[in-house]
Amino acid sequence: MKKIIPWSQAHFVSNEKFHLNKAFDSTWVSGGEYVEKFEKEFCKYIKSDFAISVNNGTSAIHLAYLALKLKAGDEIIIPSFGYLAAANLALLMNLKPVFADVDLDTFCVNFSSIKKKITKKTKLIVVINTYGNVCDLRPILKLAKLKKINVLEDSAESLGSKYYNKNSGILADIGTFSFQATKTITTGEGGMVITKKNKEFKDLLNLYRNHGIKNKRYMHLVPGHNFRLTNLQAAIGYTQLKNFNKILKNRKKSYNLYKKLLQNIKGIKLQKFQSNVRPLVWTMAMVLDKNIFGSRDSIIKKMLKKKIETRNGFYSTNRLKIFKKFHSKDLKNSDYLSRNVICLPLFNGIKNSQIKYIAKCLINLRK
Repeated sequence: MKKIIPWSQAHFVSNEKFHLNKAFDSTWVSGGEYVEKFEKEFCKYIKSDFAISVNNGTSAIHLAYLALKLKAGDEIIIPSFGYLAAANLALLMNLKPVFADVDLDTFCVNFSSIKKKITKKTKLIVVINTYGNVCDLRPILKLAKLKKINVLEDSAESLGSKYYNKNSGILADIGTFSFQATKTITTGEGGMVITKKNKEFKDLLNLYRNHGIKNKRYMHLVPGHNFRLTNLQAAIGYTQLKNFNKILKNRKKSYNLYKKLLQNIKGIKLQKFQSNVRPLVWTMAMVLDKNIFGSRDSIIKKMLKKKIETRNGFYSTNRLKIFKKFHSKDLKNSDYLSRNVICLPLFNGIKNSQIKYIAKCLINLRK
């Protein structure tokens, strides 16, 4: 390979530039018709009666926390392995993150671990659909309903994945999404919140997104944020969503080629998906056996020398100083995955020849 193969890159599939220019020429570069069109198209795809766009996936979670009226000291159960936006926000809002371990095969939160972590102070359970997988939500939702605890489904990485034939993100009380540059569809930065909850909660989402202003200009009813998505970004997202079936088809082909090349290779253990999950995989994640490959970090360096950018898995909260007082001895699976997961390039537009080269290079790095 003459040029480096990036771990991810944005890929535009149709007439994004046309709609972007149309939004630009309208002079409505902040709010505008594309924001509404994007939200409506998202509702149509996800099969939700409500969706509210925001400026990024982290803001989507933050907005949900605010609308839930979480207060200092409230406990939130969060997976220890996964992108930690929900955990970071808990610290910023003086909430108490309580970390649950994940499954070694699916990389998703373990139901039995969640069950052990629930206390009288638990106000929210966050599940993360890591790398495009979907958590086994039925037992979690059943327990949460019994305990009268809300569940937030962080679907930043799982747009297009399904669980029992239902779209990820719509399964829990609240679903959040990200359209950051590496995501399956992108607006550069951006996000979305969907919910099954009542009108009061939906009104609060709108209120906190827009400086706490409802109808009367400059009349702040709550101390809100500016979490709004721009019309320019929404134009890109709207176009990508209109062409989502094409994106989905191409991404599945790329994943299946990877799977064919790597699933039976000694020393490589691919992320697993339960039979009730139809994933749209976000990144090609796997566990490397250190007895066969050596350290995962050394493989990342060696792959880069082959002009292939790879990434390590997420760091377990036990390995991050900012969560030191929340470290726990019962997060062994998260700690193990944190040391041994590698993610190969998988993005819209990746070529079969690139996938074959990446797989060949990885296989040849075995001892």
